[in-house]
Amino acid sequence: MEKETKNTINPEWEEYYKTLENIRRSGICNMWGASPYLKALHPKLSSKESSDILMSWIRNYDALNQKYGWQ
Repeated sequence: MEKETKNTINPEWEEYYKTLENIRRSGICNMWGASPYLKALHPKLSSKESSDILMSWIRNYDALNQKYGWQ
C-alpha cells in the first residue's frame, strides 16, 4: 500500500504539492532534502507523511507540472 501511495498523485495532498513547488522555486534546498521544510510549514504532518508526500511529488513531478502549469 505504501508503495502505491508514493507512485500516485493524491488529490488530498494538493496543498502540500504546491508547497513543495514553492520550496523548489525558492532554491532553499535540494529537493531530496525538502521533507523537513514541508513538515515545518505544515506542523500537523508526521515525518513519515512529509516523506511520503515528497516522494509522490518527486515521482509524479511531470504530471503535476502539467496539471498545475509549473514552469
